[in-house]
Amino acid sequence: MVVLFLPEGLQQADHTRKGQKTDRGAKPKTTMSQHDNPKFPPLAPGPPRIFAPQSPMAVSRPKKNSTACLSCKTAKRKCSGPPSPCKACISAGSENDCHFDPSRDLRRKVAVKRTIQELTDYKDVLFSLLQTIRTGHIEKVEELTALIRDKDGSIEDIAHLLGHRVSQFSDPRTLSTVSQLTASDEGDHELPFMDSHTRTQRPSEHEMASSPEESHPLESPQSAVAAFDPYARVSLESLCDIPLFQVPAKPWTNVTSDNGLVSHLVSLYFTWDHPCAQFVDQAVFLRHMAQGDLHSEVCTPLLVNSLLAMASVYSDSPDVYLNPSNAFSRGQAFLNEAERLWRSQEEHPSLSNIQALLLMCSALSCQGKRELGWMRLNQALVFARGMGLFMGPEAEHHSQSNMTPEVERIRTLTSWGLFSLNLQISSKVQKSTDLARPASNVRMSGHDDVDWTPYPRLTQITYATQPAHLASLRYGIADLADIMAHIQALLYDEESRMSFGALMAGAESIFSRLQKWLADWPDAIQFGKEPISQLLILRVKCLQVSMDLLERLVERDHEGSMAFEYRRISCQQAKETARCLRLHRQAYGLKYVPSQVADSIQAALRVLVHSLKNDSNANEAFIELCRFAIVLGQKFRPISDTVHHIQSLSLSGVVRLPAEAVSILDGSEIRRAQDL
Repeated sequence: MVVLFLPEGLQQADHTRKGQKTDRGAKPKTTMSQHDNPKFPPLAPGPPRIFAPQSPMAVSRPKKNSTACLSCKTAKRKCSGPPSPCKACISAGSENDCHFDPSRDLRRKVAVKRTIQELTDYKDVLFSLLQTIRTGHIEKVEELTALIRDKDGSIEDIAHLLGHRVSQFSDPRTLSTVSQLTASDEGDHELPFMDSHTRTQRPSEHEMASSPEESHPLESPQSAVAAFDPYARVSLESLCDIPLFQVPAKPWTNVTSDNGLVSHLVSLYFTWDHPCAQFVDQAVFLRHMAQGDLHSEVCTPLLVNSLLAMASVYSDSPDVYLNPSNAFSRGQAFLNEAERLWRSQEEHPSLSNIQALLLMCSALSCQGKRELGWMRLNQALVFARGMGLFMGPEAEHHSQSNMTPEVERIRTLTSWGLFSLNLQISSKVQKSTDLARPASNVRMSGHDDVDWTPYPRLTQITYATQPAHLASLRYGIADLADIMAHIQALLYDEESRMSFGALMAGAESIFSRLQKWLADWPDAIQFGKEPISQLLILRVKCLQVSMDLLERLVERDHEGSMAFEYRRISCQQAKETARCLRLHRQAYGLKYVPSQVADSIQAALRVLVHSLKNDSNANEAFIELCRFAIVLGQKFRPISDTVHHIQSLSLSGVVRLPAEAVSILDGSEIRRAQDL
């Protein structure tokens, strides 16, 4: 072996070449110690490095604040920035009005996203306007034309009439400004659009957000229910969905052949709507529907389609929308099928036809079609009287001795369900009903019960199966209906006009019965962490009956002697309504709420919106009700009308809403509200 000894300089050059060969992209580095550099003298080793604490004299760089709260913007004062409340609002004593909304800052991309959504909403309103003019009924077109010609008719009013769930649109001039800002901010990046017959495609979250505070998705109320992309049909909830009841689609409906969709809707109906409005016998109906026998007298295609139309209110599946851009078109295809079947059977009175008419009335009421719903209810009343379901001469001709226990139970359920629904709708229009009491005692509906569990599973993997308490609910609804009948006789009977003193005495007796009903029913404390939905909702219904009674008394109190006391009691009951609904939200969220609570929310909002100025404790209850109203307003047209009215009062300066309530009703916090 031959060993070559190279000079030191050549060895260094050789190592340098090897380093270049192994890392061609890196430049060769030459290190030189202080001893090899003749320019600097050697230094003694110093003490080990210790990170000294920051000097108190050190001055940090001032943090730039790019966002001012809405209150400071209005007052044109300097704002210290988030979090809320800012220093300026604290000094001014307006902490409750301090609210930061980055989406209103036109420099931010989140404002661009909001503008894109609003431009899309304008497009949807225009498309719906053209469709209504082309294919709508003449009465609807005339009403729409009158609103357009009205100088005070706003774009919100027009969109609302077309069936869009709208918040306040921005100034169109602002939209053009932001459109220019979009072009300058995005550079060469173009926003993708679909064809002219579909909605605008949304940019992704990471494309539109540039900071954590801008990354929160903001959607208008329309987009939460109307914007469907090809992937909207596939969700984690739909993939994991296991309906409680498995029933076939055929031969009951021609709208769909999807057994999964029909089972999903039937499970939703018997979970959330049926317990507080029992028109059918759940066990008997499900058994006959599963058998698929078209000759059944208990389950018919008309009844099934009517039930599916009502159940669609609780579903967000794209398959239940007739028009994806109309939030209130849920179940319209099933309702149209039911109307077609009804026209061929309207001369055939039967229990199943009465039940179908009641469900059609309920579905139409959710859509805000009060007149058509009232007509279906009256048709059910004619059939029921003719079949002897109510006290009178007809009842004597229908002997119950030849009836089977099953038929007798179904007759009792149907008659009391019709009696209660008729009283509720009559109260809305402030009319007295001449309907007699049901011929059957409510106790004849039986004591059998079923298990109840929330469907879908919502935020928890498993829920403890609990009794549905259907019999107790029937008895409670019957007692409440009897009280409502006495209220209508007292307030709306034309033949019994009385002085306010006599009216007040009769009302006190009824009010005592309502208080006893509430005392006998479980209260908010007894419900616990996982309350049974229907028990909670029925308590809310009783509170609504009490608020409606007090509201009518205030209208009759022309001297104002008791108006203040009546309003105070109403405010207390509206707050209790909010407490009960908060328990429901904490247990089941906002997505699934029984339809029977819609009137209660409207009544409580009417009471509290005029109490905000004089009662500081009403703010929290009002905000809680706003959370329900903005979400349920996408499903129930009457609640949408109430929200629209409150927004109009706020914009006109009649009432001053809390800042959090404004942000909720404006739609900017709808996604957060749905997750609460």
